[in-house]
Amino acid sequence: MIRVGLVGARGYVGREMIAALDSDLRFDLAFASSRAMAGRELRTVPGLEHLSRFGSHRAGELSADDVAGSDADVIVLGLPNGLAAPYVEALDREGHPGVVIDLSADHRHQPGWVYGSPELRGEQMLGAKRIANPGCYATAANLALAPLEGLVAGRVSVFGLSGFSGAGTTPGLRNDPERLENNVQPYGFGGHGHEAEIAATTGCAVTFAPHVAGFFRGLLVTLTVPLSDRLEVGAVAERFGAFYQPFPRVAVREAAPEIRDVAGRDGCVIGGFAVSGDVPVLTLSSALDNLRKGAATQAIENMEKALGMASWP
Repeated sequence: MIRVGLVGARGYVGREMIAALDSDLRFDLAFASSRAMAGRELRTVPGLEHLSRFGSHRAGELSADDVAGSDADVIVLGLPNGLAAPYVEALDREGHPGVVIDLSADHRHQPGWVYGSPELRGEQMLGAKRIANPGCYATAANLALAPLEGLVAGRVSVFGLSGFSGAGTTPGLRNDPERLENNVQPYGFGGHGHEAEIAATTGCAVTFAPHVAGFFRGLLVTLTVPLSDRLEVGAVAERFGAFYQPFPRVAVREAAPEIRDVAGRDGCVIGGFAVSGDVPVLTLSSALDNLRKGAATQAIENMEKALGMASWP
């Protein structure tokens, strides 16, 4: 049984990961560290009431040195951006032999870290010790762009819409249910972190425009992609279908995906292909659950590959 330690258990993604591990008998929970939840049984935390195996576990408040001295086979850092460094430094200093998965943006596309996209970087993760989990928006956009390698002829526009769980548990304008009721809130234009992440992963010039709405979970991106050659819609769909045939967690279909297709589920749905204009432009949409395929269960896919529990593809 693989022992997994989680730093940052209070957040929505941390809770999602605990619930996913609880239902998978291959894994045990070595620890769940959270200053806000320290001392509480996990079953008393909203969203974790129905835990079967880990309900009586108590959250702790572990320092970086405590984490580095643990016997966990996998350590997942579910901390806000900018806070992972002390833990990574302690793990490196102590020579901890386990796999480290950082859910934050701190180590994406950094030397020594594998960018953890199971479909696009799975081969690199076999035996990896340091994995940077992709961002949720970036996962959806990267999967929509990867089959188009060599065909993109200009700047890609990415319109994103997410549920407010993507803003985390700390109260703010982007997760205020009253402000978001019957409302869509634009934010982060002109330099959102996922813009650079998508560009670094795909090699495309990208303009990203994220928005948040009043539903809780799930996200959708719609991309407009200038093409170097005109392709018929059927040819585009066939190209995507062939690309993702080995990867059952990416579904390709004719109709455009909707949030309700992916909320609470693992996987990504891509569709709604259309080609228009004298200079051909492809429009398509990609949707996933930001807490699952966009974060927690994608991290579990990554640890499976790192530990040799799953092959690639």
